[in-house]
Amino acid sequence: MGIAKRIAERGGSRPHPVEKFLEPDETVKWILPAQGGLHPFTMLAFAIVVLLAVLVLDPRSWVMGVTITVVVFAIVAVLTTARYRVIAITSDDVLLLRARGWRPAKPVELLDRSPRTAKFEVRSQFWSQIEVAGEKLWVHKRFQAKLEEADSSLGRRTSKAASSSVYRANRAKKKIKNVRRK
Repeated sequence: MGIAKRIAERGGSRPHPVEKFLEPDETVKWILPAQGGLHPFTMLAFAIVVLLAVLVLDPRSWVMGVTITVVVFAIVAVLTTARYRVIAITSDDVLLLRARGWRPAKPVELLDRSPRTAKFEVRSQFWSQIEVAGEKLWVHKRFQAKLEEADSSLGRRTSKAASSSVYRANRAKKKIKNVRRK
């Protein structure tokens, strides 16, 4: 079962981990994983270089040892710079959540909550690059249909009342103004 089905079909008594980052009375319409950092096919390019080095170079050559060592260090660098994210899209907001590499479907931290004002501009490629909250992310082709659905529903939303955090912030500003007047 793929990550999309596991995320969508998660029911029962346990809520999905994304739900703890939502406001009260807010529901998620789309959840999808994304990856930041270098292009995901970078690992494939490194694997091809190693394969060519093994096939072409003499096994006793120092060049082969250096080539394999450099590629191994490059692979470790790519793995450590990859950023795993979960994008949760509600009717009014886009939530950018941090996930760990070993469990990319389980978010652990809310990085940003931004209103849905612009489209994602998905290009039909195997890995399409989008920008969410100023961060460039790669989305796999099987999840791009969800982004296109979200783009098509962008103009058909109802206006949302201010969130509780916005309400509390505005209320605090009013209290400060009233204290200064006295």
